Amino acid sequence: MFKLNPLFISVAIGMLATATCISGKANGFESTNNKTDIEVIDVYAQKRAQSIVDVAVAVTVIDGSSLERSQIKDTTQLTSLVPNLKITNNAGEGTPPAFNIRGIGMIDYNTSTVSPISIYSDGIVSGSANNLSVNLFDIEQVEVLRGPQGTLFGRNTTGGAILVRSKQPDTELGGYVNASVGEYHWRSVDGAVNIPLSDTTAMRFAFNQDDYNFSTNNLMAGSPNGGLKQQNFRLMLKTEFDSITILTKLHQDDWSGKPKPIASNGVLKRDGSGMCSPEQLGSDNCVDAFGMTVGGTNYWDVRADTADRSHKTDSWGASVNVLWDINQQVDLTLISGVRHLDREHSWDSDGSGNYIEGSMDTNNRLVSHELNIAYQHQYFFWQTGIFYLSERINQNNTFDLFRDFRLVPSLAANAVEFLYDNNLENSSMALYSQLDYPLRQATTLTAGLRYTDESTRYHANADIDTLYGVIADVWDLNGKVEDGEWSGKLALTHKLTHTSSIYASFTRGYKSGGYNAGYSTNLSQAQDSEYQAEKLNAYEVGGKLGNLMTDLQLNIAAFYYDYQDQQVFVNVPDNVVPYHVLKNAGDSTIYGAEVEMYYTPTNNLQFNFNVGYLPKANIGRYQKHNISVDDNRLPFSSKWNISGVVVHETQLAGKRLTSQLSFDYQSDFFFDQNENIYTEHKGYTLVNGQISYQASNALLLSVWGKNITNTEYAELRFDSIAALAAVTELKGEARQLGVGLHYSF
Repeated sequence: MFKLNPLFISVAIGMLATATCISGKANGFESTNNKTDIEVIDVYAQKRAQSIVDVAVAVTVIDGSSLERSQIKDTTQLTSLVPNLKITNNAGEGTPPAFNIRGIGMIDYNTSTVSPISIYSDGIVSGSANNLSVNLFDIEQVEVLRGPQGTLFGRNTTGGAILVRSKQPDTELGGYVNASVGEYHWRSVDGAVNIPLSDTTAMRFAFNQDDYNFSTNNLMAGSPNGGLKQQNFRLMLKTEFDSITILTKLHQDDWSGKPKPIASNGVLKRDGSGMCSPEQLGSDNCVDAFGMTVGGTNYWDVRADTADRSHKTDSWGASVNVLWDINQQVDLTLISGVRHLDREHSWDSDGSGNYIEGSMDTNNRLVSHELNIAYQHQYFFWQTGIFYLSERINQNNTFDLFRDFRLVPSLAANAVEFLYDNNLENSSMALYSQLDYPLRQATTLTAGLRYTDESTRYHANADIDTLYGVIADVWDLNGKVEDGEWSGKLALTHKLTHTSSIYASFTRGYKSGGYNAGYSTNLSQAQDSEYQAEKLNAYEVGGKLGNLMTDLQLNIAAFYYDYQDQQVFVNVPDNVVPYHVLKNAGDSTIYGAEVEMYYTPTNNLQFNFNVGYLPKANIGRYQKHNISVDDNRLPFSSKWNISGVVVHETQLAGKRLTSQLSFDYQSDFFFDQNENIYTEHKGYTLVNGQISYQASNALLLSVWGKNITNTEYAELRFDSIAALAAVTELKGEARQLGVGLHYSF
């Protein structure tokens, strides 16, 4: 059942007491009567509500009802709704996910990683990749901004930004409850209640609980299939005076369970005649270095010793957003937030043996503040601000190598467990300013500039546990990486009509350097884990075209990226002990195009269709000692990404029946920079669907399906050939069917 942190309860009571004192002083398809929603989409891509046609940004807008119909549980599942967006839980759900927009991303699953794509939950930046997985319940709108956000948005957004906007309190009493059950022990319930406290103050409490197993079938005796139980709570309080609006937010998350078991697919033919082909991996004809096979006949079968593996996440956060309308021309906004996360996650990457295992235990604390002043003049709009972030990451990781060798006297000396105690302190301070100036009635110039000063202090320490005892302080390093850099934007937007515009932009993106506190296995690797800043020059043209036909909206964009000193996660495949590091590759080039189509030919039929095209997405060359990066294609960068949704409404017994069918196609891509044929993923298509029936004004019934065609796909393939003669594979999710109900009151 639901469990609330005592701190959450006490602060919530304080918010209510404060509220009592104060009060004493877009793109949806909601009904058959509305065909104009797509013409009036408001976005916050420039930190203020604007029509989408007024912004020189490639932005996809997803409203809360679309998230519900598409069964989107969290931010890692947005891939199917956005062109050129790829997200994967490449170390298993509950660990830092890998976000990739237009070929720019981070596949490093390290808990010290800062992604080039940030999430802003109600204005508060995510910080490190530990906070990128956000459950999406009681959501007003999600905006995915593609391309570097060089001026207005927080920290390190060379790839893009995802803005999550929760439903806010209002003055109407009401609420709802959603519940669903499905295969693989899927049990989910979420809801919200909105309570007006006075004419000026309202409160909204939202909750979510998901309890589910993964679809992998673990054949290892006594080892689970894995699964998570996630409990999430949010309390928001909003007070509106004549000129001041105060929005306060508290949230708490409690996750626990067992990690998804991996498959260790041997690459050696059982008869000793050589290597298996990539298509043969996972079959009984292929064994690893220890003669082991998966042993199943189904793609979802795995054999992994995960009985002692577990996951636990406890996090909470608080924020306050103050908007002061000083006068009709000047607004001042203050956003401050704090977030705390404790996570324990143990993993296995060797299948049925005990050869490569470990843990990612993290304590993460983030504080951020932002002050923004906006000035609406008769002839221009100008905003300027200051941003500050401080984040502390404490890691207590372990890396256990070849433990089974301790049972073999001749091999026992090769078994070692690394015990890490790493501490990082990231700080970021920035000044920014942006001006929107009409050159003529229909043409607006946007000019923005940002200076960012960032630093990472680190302390990296490691002990090792061997057959002969613990050796302390194998390395004990202290260091600091500092950066200061200009970024910004220059754009022209020309409105063709009130529903159409075209734009051209140049954006300078920047992401700071830092320290990759990963799984080093010797002093030189630990010393070589600093990386420097990367810069990106992005050129883009596009348009939002809403008048081609009465019911057709097209969003198009074409872009060219000139990448400098690109930060690349490098897997060194020829090491017997797995080694991966974050390095600055040389200059690289990315270019491509996107099309989003929203077509509503009748009152009860809507088509959404997205095409992402990346013909060029290559890494720059890098060579140092045994670490090499060739001019290969970037990981997780499919040439084609095509997705679509069709929604149809009709009447059944006088009540509304809504059907939705969606698909997402990803063409071939690689999981690392080496273009290894054993870790290549061939193109695949996922199909999802839902049918819902409005039984009454208050009750909505539904049946749903995910991966209806039971497509076989992977979230990760890792080259463990040198260490294990195997490819480590984390399976995707098999077909899942379920039913649900929604009750409003």
